[in-house]
Amino acid sequence: MSIRPALLVIASLVSFSSHALNFHDKAHNDELNDIKQSIEQAQNSLHYERTINGTGHVPMPKNNSDKPARSYFEVVSYDIYTSQSGKRVIQAIVTNHSGGGIVLKPQQIKAYLSNSTYVEPVRIKQEGRFAQNETKSVTLYFKDTDASILGLVLRSY
Repeated sequence: MSIRPALLVIASLVSFSSHALNFHDKAHNDELNDIKQSIEQAQNSLHYERTINGTGHVPMPKNNSDKPARSYFEVVSYDIYTSQSGKRVIQAIVTNHSGGGIVLKPQQIKAYLSNSTYVEPVRIKQEGRFAQNETKSVTLYFKDTDASILGLVLRSY
């Protein structure tokens, strides 16, 4: 009979120590996951790169397929934002010199990249439609890339 209580004590100690080890491993894994999430957030955070007034000195594409569609929009200025993971975003001030009720379309504006390519935004965020001669802020989202944005290109009528 004296062996049974001793076995119960040993079994409970082994059970407790394995639970303590699992708890320690879980805490260590949680800490590693927190570090990984922090690194991912830092890589995805957008950082201000620079401001450009007007369209700057961006070369017009030679190939028609690279040229943006013609429009009555004018870029007043824009801020370029980038992330380490390759996100590229532009916050632009744009004026509509056409009639009212229109929106800026991706094919009407292109970014010139450091790898000498022209890309249109994958998405444009704008509050409603432009009125005639209205100036407003729009956000241009581009596909992730390692190349930097050097400037914007528009083609007017």
